[in-house]
Amino acid sequence: MRVWIDRNACDSNLSACESCFGQFVRTGVPDRGCILATKDDGKEALTIFMHSEDHNEMIVIPPEMREMVAYEGWSKFVSFEPAFTKKVEFRRANG
Repeated sequence: MRVWIDRNACDSNLSACESCFGQFVRTGVPDRGCILATKDDGKEALTIFMHSEDHNEMIVIPPEMREMVAYEGWSKFVSFEPAFTKKVEFRRANG
């Protein structure tokens, strides 16, 4: 299965993001808000196309590695160090 993920679509911190990603990897149910598209390519491996901050990465997760990746988190398998928090502007009402 091929999966396109845009981490910039969610304001969660990295810890929450990796937990959410792990749930997806364990269940295979693409019900996360950051998942832009999926395509069944007939392969057992998950191919993740991840966009985060200004980076684009591809992560291939064979079936025998899914549990480890689900618990370790995707950030250990990319070539950049993702920010823990996102820069979010907060605006006060009436001011």
